[in-house]
Amino acid sequence: MSEAVDSPTGAAGESSPQAPTTVTRTAALERLKTSPRTPLVLVQGPAGFGKTTLLRQYSRYRASRGDRIAWMRMDARSADPAQFLRLLCDAADGFDERHRKHQAESEARPRTLQDFYRALDRLRGGGLIVIDNFEQAFTADLEGVFLQVVRNLPPGVQLCIGSRVLPSDHLASLRMRGEMIVVDEHDLRFDREECGEFLREFPGLSAADITDLHQRTDGWPAALQCIRLCLQRGREHRGLAYAGKGITQDLISFLAAEVFSHLTEDLQSTLFLLCVPEKLNSELVSFITGDGDSQALIDEIERAGLFLSQVDLEGHWYRFHNLFRRFLLTRMRQQTEPEALRLQQQRIGDWYAAHGYREEAVQHWIEAGNVTLAAAMMDEVCEQLVAEERLGLIEQYVDHLPVELVLEYERLANAAIIAYGFRRAFDKAHRLIAARTEKLAGSDDQHAMGVLNCMRLFVLVAQDRIEELGPAAQEASQQLSSEDGFHFGVTLNARAMWLVGRGDFEAARGLLLRARPLHDRDGSLFGQAYQEAVFSMSLSAEGRIHEAAQGLAAALRRTEEESCGSLSAGSVLAVYLADAQYEQNRIEDARTLLTDYGALAEQQAIVDPLATLFLTRARIAFFRGDTAETEAILDRALYIGYRHDFARLVACATAERVRQATLSGDLELAARLLRDLDVDHFDGSADLLFHAGENELHTICWARYLIHIGRTTEARRVLQAEIRRAHGQRRRRRELKLTLLLAMANHAEGRGNCARRNLLEALELCPPGNFVRSFLDEGSMVRQVLKEVRRSLEQVPVLGHQDGLTGYLDHLLSEAGERAGPALESPVEESGGMSAQLAAGLTEKERNLLRYVALGLSNKDLAERLSVSTNTVKWHLRNIFEKLQISNRVQAVVVARNLGMID
Repeated sequence: MSEAVDSPTGAAGESSPQAPTTVTRTAALERLKTSPRTPLVLVQGPAGFGKTTLLRQYSRYRASRGDRIAWMRMDARSADPAQFLRLLCDAADGFDERHRKHQAESEARPRTLQDFYRALDRLRGGGLIVIDNFEQAFTADLEGVFLQVVRNLPPGVQLCIGSRVLPSDHLASLRMRGEMIVVDEHDLRFDREECGEFLREFPGLSAADITDLHQRTDGWPAALQCIRLCLQRGREHRGLAYAGKGITQDLISFLAAEVFSHLTEDLQSTLFLLCVPEKLNSELVSFITGDGDSQALIDEIERAGLFLSQVDLEGHWYRFHNLFRRFLLTRMRQQTEPEALRLQQQRIGDWYAAHGYREEAVQHWIEAGNVTLAAAMMDEVCEQLVAEERLGLIEQYVDHLPVELVLEYERLANAAIIAYGFRRAFDKAHRLIAARTEKLAGSDDQHAMGVLNCMRLFVLVAQDRIEELGPAAQEASQQLSSEDGFHFGVTLNARAMWLVGRGDFEAARGLLLRARPLHDRDGSLFGQAYQEAVFSMSLSAEGRIHEAAQGLAAALRRTEEESCGSLSAGSVLAVYLADAQYEQNRIEDARTLLTDYGALAEQQAIVDPLATLFLTRARIAFFRGDTAETEAILDRALYIGYRHDFARLVACATAERVRQATLSGDLELAARLLRDLDVDHFDGSADLLFHAGENELHTICWARYLIHIGRTTEARRVLQAEIRRAHGQRRRRRELKLTLLLAMANHAEGRGNCARRNLLEALELCPPGNFVRSFLDEGSMVRQVLKEVRRSLEQVPVLGHQDGLTGYLDHLLSEAGERAGPALESPVEESGGMSAQLAAGLTEKERNLLRYVALGLSNKDLAERLSVSTNTVKWHLRNIFEKLQISNRVQAVVVARNLGMID
């Protein structure tokens, strides 16, 4: 295997002909050697700290013990998930040289996560995968793919990453669980003894000189390498030692200049030429320099210790270390005419294009100012980039092209509209749509207009302008046909989503079933994912959570198996699946999915899955009692909502804050938040209801608040009207939640029979076992009614469906941590004797306060009536609740009624 070399420290620590001085990083190596079964290793430190050196030494150790080694080094292009997967699979194929050879000879095709897992399955024995220079590529686009790789590593395979920074906050949790080792900057610095070992070839340096150099460089391996090269050329160490102190860019610039100034003019000129491309191979070096023996030139630069390193397994590609390349580029631009540099970029772009490296060609042509060639090449590849969901790359390149030029290429313009829309650059998307519409205005090309209208759908749905989506989709579908495949399928997806919002689920599913084969035929994972997501929304709205979850899981597996790039559309599937898992009380499964896919969904998902993401995260955090995390999640949702003018997202986040404040007993906060919520716009009579909002936002958070402040009659009136509307629309999921709240309202009023009947109605609305958290999240009052209903079933004749209800009740009580079965304790309202006994301990002031609470007075009203502070009111309420063994105001109403304090 050919390994990569981090040049600034490779000379400091590698046993190779080019590096006569070897420093073994003993302490850091020992840490790694003792934990070969830990799944993930992070070697983290600033540039030039010897991360690659340590990784190479550890790789050699593992290889000596019979383990197979795979190595990949990242660059800026690797930030694209498709490129990352290709590099990862190429590296893993190195475990099996026969398969590597076969793969190289076979027809090139995009690589997938499943290709990577299959490569690991072929591994016999232990394996080590090294990903170096990781910070160059890590983005939110890549995070979902990377976290899945980490999560699915088989036993015996360890992943090591070298990075300047901690790539993801999610990795910190792995460290807390002992699943990741971190070797950081402190571990990577040369200590005094290592510095002396590194400079042992200079016998004229005294112990004091070594100490001085060590202190001045703060043990920075890159700076020590520069000093070593300068000392080899006769430079006095004291001038170098006092050139700077500590790890600064000024120090490395000074030392790099010292190294560069001692090179021959020919070599200096050659380095200027070679630093322009980000990476090199012998053919490109020969093309740039005109030197027929390019490999000899590469070897000469390596022997000189000039920070050149291999970046692939076979040793075909090389790159200069970032610090040295930055210095070379700065110096070259100072000494090279702009026109000469432009021609150099052009020539390199031409070479890349001629050898099939189209994306690299585009980048260099843009640098050369040849946007015409760049646009033409982008037009060739843009549809493939869209299919692979590489929207960030499209946006990056198109931003460098004049709008007029982009409009000359229909495919490129359409791809740019999709990229801008889903990456929320709405102004840019609308400018392109307007310009393209104007260009087509004098044409009778209905097909081209239909495709453009299809592109407009992407922007409408990304902006959450769903009210306009249905008519726009209908118009576009009339201008296209099934022969248009992906584009026609998108119009069906869009119209189906609009129909789901209107409650016409059967019609929506009919359109989606027509869209499915079109997306399959064109291999559009993007279209497939959204088609399945909308399909699941329709099932969930009808209460068919289990069916929705099954379909989402199958679609997500297919996306993971077939995706050769970003999984952002797959993240939409993952978000809805996590929501279904949360509803089924599979909390850890939901957390895992949101950890893997959350960053992708947050970056590019449309509003409904985006809101579902934040709500599910917030509910999990609330369930775990993590108040700070809950607030941070909802604050983030509000930030994105306000930033992009997503009114629905803001409303969903606000409603969730109302829910949590109400359930926590902070009714004053809930009242303030409700005043901020546009109830008139987001009430139950809204024309469009979607997954994220229908179960909380529309009326439900208001009704719950009314119940908890004791205005139960008003709550019942609101709920009964909404239940009729939900029933007429066949929104069983919503009807269940409304009916459950009606049971709570009746329970709070002491109408036990009505409450139990309502709860039975809620249980019978959907298939048994589909809903769990909808019941449990409402707290102790619902648990009490569940126990009453469960006990009452033992006292009535056996019904045909009673066994199913009994099993469902027992399941809910078990999930709530309650003892199921007929021997359940009596409910609060039927424990009048117990209530009276507990109330005997109340003082007269506390009894008066309880009476006021039962009448619905807020803490502020109570404080004004009693002439005390709200903190004093809260203190008294806490004492009352403790004495009565209750936890909230609703239960206080029940106790007050049992004691005859209120009617």
